[in-house]
Amino acid sequence: MSGGEVIVLNGPAGVGTTTVASRIAVRRPGTVNIAGDLLRGFLPGDARGHLGAGPTYRAGAALAQAYLDMGAPRVLFDYVFNDAGAIGVFRRGLRPGTPVHVCTLWAPLEVVQRRERTREGREPLGERVTHTWAALDRNRHALGTVIHNTGAPDDAAAEILRSIAAGGP
Repeated sequence: MSGGEVIVLNGPAGVGTTTVASRIAVRRPGTVNIAGDLLRGFLPGDARGHLGAGPTYRAGAALAQAYLDMGAPRVLFDYVFNDAGAIGVFRRGLRPGTPVHVCTLWAPLEVVQRRERTREGREPLGERVTHTWAALDRNRHALGTVIHNTGAPDDAAAEILRSIAAGGP
């Protein structure tokens, strides 16, 4: 039986969820860090037609639950959750009663676009940045604790851990 917790690290494409997740994992030994973008890479381009809606959310939850069952004290899952419905799909894939903390990284669109333009070693996300930012902006009120990520990634990681320790979502 699992006894760990799940931290969902949400945010628009390019805001820095993967970087902040890695900083959280370093600060909390035993943390399993699942990058949703990498998990999504396993799926065919027409995944929805074969697997139904939300396959990355469902697969992410199944993988998180498997690691919790193996004894992981916490599992981080970073991915874009555009609305509360997507978070619900993920939560339903976990065992009932599993503590889930949802944190949404946020920065002004101009900051996210600038970061995206200067990233090295990765294909540009292009319009995905604007589209995901706009979707999350409309739904921020329903996406857990909003953490402003305009400074250093370590600062955002520390703020997330403080929020969770204080009993945040």
